[in-house]
Amino acid sequence: MRQAAHFEEEFPGASRSASEVLLNLARTSSVTLAELDRRHKEAIGRLSLSGWQALAVIDGAGEPLPPTVIGERLLLTSGSITSLLDTLERRGLVRREPHPDDRRKLLVDITDKARTLVDPMLAQVHATSMDVTAGISEADREHLIQTLAKLRANAEAMGARPVPPVTVRRRPVHSLSRRGKRGT
Repeated sequence: MRQAAHFEEEFPGASRSASEVLLNLARTSSVTLAELDRRHKEAIGRLSLSGWQALAVIDGAGEPLPPTVIGERLLLTSGSITSLLDTLERRGLVRREPHPDDRRKLLVDITDKARTLVDPMLAQVHATSMDVTAGISEADREHLIQTLAKLRANAEAMGARPVPPVTVRRRPVHSLSRRGKRGT
């Protein structure tokens, strides 16, 4: 997505390229997640995306995990992870086991039935990543990974600070009276 040529004239102090980066990042994320969701539904049907992610986290760990670790990795509250694990357990996809060192704790492991769902979905995730990055060189992929890490670090740091006052003000561009000619 590109901004209109007059973007910086209309928004003095703003950056056309910075705006385009954010718009393209958001749109790419949205389109990619929608495709992953479409492929997920085809591969494993009624299992929710968060349910599948929980199974993938446990399977990827290679050992049973405490519910708190699963919740942290999925960015879910303790109540949400408990509800999710209850659902997965009812469906025969996870089992809760006593912790070997602490009787007050439980560990969660996936069942063989769950592995039959995780394996094709993981293959689908990897196929999707290859399809999305087709035609992009390894060097460009590495550069993108590094750039995205910087963007993520900036966004995370922003979350720890108060929202600053807005200093960019819009200057109406009267020569573009029709809305359709303006950028996003």
